[in-house]
Amino acid sequence: MAKEPQELKWIEELLPEDEYRRKAMFGGFAYYISEKMVLATFESTGNRTYKGKRYPYEIWNGCMFPVEKEYQERALQKFPFLVSHPILPKWLYLPLDTENFEELASDIVAQAIKPTGYWGSIPKPKKTLKKKKAVKEDEDWRKIDTRTPRMFSDEPAEDVFKKAKKISDLKNLGPQTERAFHKAGIKTVPQFLKLGWKKTMQKLVKSDPKSRHSVFAYALIGALTNKEWNAISESEKEEARNFVRSLPRK
Repeated sequence: MAKEPQELKWIEELLPEDEYRRKAMFGGFAYYISEKMVLATFESTGNRTYKGKRYPYEIWNGCMFPVEKEYQERALQKFPFLVSHPILPKWLYLPLDTENFEELASDIVAQAIKPTGYWGSIPKPKKTLKKKKAVKEDEDWRKIDTRTPRMFSDEPAEDVFKKAKKISDLKNLGPQTERAFHKAGIKTVPQFLKLGWKKTMQKLVKSDPKSRHSVFAYALIGALTNKEWNAISESEKEEARNFVRSLPRK
């Protein structure tokens, strides 16, 4: 999973500085103030179905707010655009593609961070100290190999391209990504270079809509410049996010 939130990073500016802490959870990030969990964010697309039922929104792409069951009716009266999450019914959910998402999310966060009130949840203490297996990362878009490439380190990108024999030799692009490239009809490094990251992204998403994620775009940009995906410039990240948002949803 990403080490940092991407499209929803701005929400952290709404939380009281130096008072909140963030923790990875279910492939996303949970936010705590003191011991109370007040918010969770998720940035994974391509998941609209659960137990045979299809929902009109992405299940894991937006903000979730924990509210105990007895208080949910009050919360929904104040914010009727929230929905009970299909998998985590204790959580009220605001999908990222909701109209006026930023304004609505800001209003809810302002309520959720109040020290008194019914928003938030204090997790129950663990009964054992046994280590739990890490939640399997979402395979929809996390085909990114964040390990240091075996062949190259900080060489100039031009030298890397001359030596690379296959797509998985490039930085950020592991064997799973290479299979996704092949499925999209991109078989060689020169073909990838000729297309550039935007046309490559379009082909990948067309081949598999689950690849529609800004971090995947970061990885492609990094591969073309021989940089780690999270080391590309902020302007490049912004361009990638805007481009991914412009891609059609299926």
